[in-house]
Amino acid sequence: MLGVSAARAQSPDPPDSLEQKQVLADAIEHALNHEEDLPNFICTQTTRRFEDFTGKNGWRPIDIIVERLSYFEHREDYKVIELNGLPASIPHEQLNGASSSGEFGSVMKSIFSPETETEFYWQNRFTLRGRKMHVYSYRVQASKSNYHIKVFTRKLDLVTAYHGLIFVDERKHMVHRITLHPDGIPPSFPIQDVSLALDYEYNRIGDADYLLPLQFELRSREGRLLVKNDVDYDNYRKFTADSSITFGR
Repeated sequence: MLGVSAARAQSPDPPDSLEQKQVLADAIEHALNHEEDLPNFICTQTTRRFEDFTGKNGWRPIDIIVERLSYFEHREDYKVIELNGLPASIPHEQLNGASSSGEFGSVMKSIFSPETETEFYWQNRFTLRGRKMHVYSYRVQASKSNYHIKVFTRKLDLVTAYHGLIFVDERKHMVHRITLHPDGIPPSFPIQDVSLALDYEYNRIGDADYLLPLQFELRSREGRLLVKNDVDYDNYRKFTADSSITFGR
């Protein structure tokens, strides 16, 4: 979903150290203020879940979950609307299998928070969906992390170190892609080999454009079973007292 075809490597020649620092400083400022700038809105989150027992990308579809995602006063709320095309009202936390939340600011904010003490290093130039990007690697130590891997059915909650990449727009210095890979998962923990990629794109809400999640991919392994979630976000609009979403699928 968020494959190589969407991003193309550019010249490896790095900008000078002053430009590297300025681009990163601007990206950090935007990221830390991102949630405060967002209006109250609702959108549709569609999750397509797959599994593979072969280990050779032989993905088999499991289900399609459609949720109404409300963002109100800087908090996310997920309400399952449909499951495999039929009306459903399962709480988000009770969905069997892998699920996710926090894509509307908490993932980004955690990486850039001063308390996290993230280490950043300039890596490369890329073109992502037609925009030139600076790519930085980053790393967060376990002692500063608030990234959780939860297994609700077994009441497990693991906090890990993690690393990944951020893709920063060369012109506006805003983050358009984040990848994340947890480090140091104990061998006894039931979930292994977790990775995620989150893409942002501009969406109009009311009279303004906001940089909001576009696509999200989550991968993990449970024993010999590989699991993949492909998530799409659309139908963004202002949250009002009588907001509702109808589905024509």
